[in-house]
Amino acid sequence: MVRAQISLFLVLVALTVSACSSSDSAEWSDGSTTGSAGSGASTTGGTTTGGTTTGGTTTGGTTTGGTTTGGTTPPPANPPPGSQTFATRCAAPGVIKCVSFDSAADIAGGFGSNSGIFANGSGVKPAIDTTVKASGAGSLMFTIPANSSADSSGSYFTNFSPDLLTQFGENSVFYVQWRQRFSPEFINTFYTSVFGGGANGWKQVIIGAGDQPGALTTSCTVLETVVQNTYQTKFPQMYNSCSGSTSHGAFYSFEEPFGNSDFKKQNARPSPFCLYSQGPNNYFPPNGNCFGYVANEWMTFQVRIQTGPRLTTGLQDEWTNSLVTLFVARFNSVSEKVIEFPINLSAGDPSEDLKFGKVWLLPYHTNKDPAQTNLVAHTWYDELIISTQPIADAQ
Repeated sequence: MVRAQISLFLVLVALTVSACSSSDSAEWSDGSTTGSAGSGASTTGGTTTGGTTTGGTTTGGTTTGGTTTGGTTPPPANPPPGSQTFATRCAAPGVIKCVSFDSAADIAGGFGSNSGIFANGSGVKPAIDTTVKASGAGSLMFTIPANSSADSSGSYFTNFSPDLLTQFGENSVFYVQWRQRFSPEFINTFYTSVFGGGANGWKQVIIGAGDQPGALTTSCTVLETVVQNTYQTKFPQMYNSCSGSTSHGAFYSFEEPFGNSDFKKQNARPSPFCLYSQGPNNYFPPNGNCFGYVANEWMTFQVRIQTGPRLTTGLQDEWTNSLVTLFVARFNSVSEKVIEFPINLSAGDPSEDLKFGKVWLLPYHTNKDPAQTNLVAHTWYDELIISTQPIADAQ
């Protein structure tokens, strides 16, 4: 019966979550292997686009009371050894794009542009906030208004390079790092669904297909690999694909079977793990070990995507034997591995030749009910970096 209930839950996730929402190896500090981009990737080198920052000083990075979703531990007072300022990380080998979100120029652009922002149907859109930032002169702020729908706040997007040549297909490795801050209202509000009960959970980032000459891509593509607060569990989870492929369906959750009838929702967490069976009241220490969101401090997220080969027969619409890894760090802390998931990533029809090449930042929340008068909430993004090499922890 338990297995049947869990299976039904996973089917419901696949049906309802919406986004409209091997290479040369080197050892990373956490023990995972990384390498240079494979034959399916092309890069423009170490150039940086999208703005620069003048320093690594941090403002607004302290907690109010140190409250977290898993306890009350405040962050360390000093940065960890090996961490680097935004400017230093942007100058590192392999970096192909940095965005500082210091000025309006960093988000200029709209439909048809290489990067920019979109407003939602009510005209709400992200904006540069010069008062709350991880470094430099500003950050990208999203406002979640009361009585807002799924597209509550608009979105930011950027291709990996202005010439659309920096994209990643089969046998490639690349990294996307960003810093994000959450207001208490954003983490703690239980958003209701237009269908009753809870909405599907807000997104953080969509890593998807890059634009092609004469052809723009949306956020909801077959390639999309998404970090989101799935079903408002208050910790990051991941899924792949807006349409699915041969070996798995759309919105395929990165959940690892555990034992006879359980699942790891963050499968890289050590004992007592992060398990489906622990929720919703025991996900966090001491009973669980999910890595939760923390309000009022700058957290750091880094996604590593390693794509495998596309087969010439059989699974031609997938990059087989791929690996997706998510690292998360609290303010002034060392990154921790949260998810490491082997998967045949959806790649689309070979004739389309889609490749990873575009990032979307957005708090899109599938099925969010506009009739709910929620507290106004905010989330901020800063220090977006895309690289072919591991990116150091933030300072």
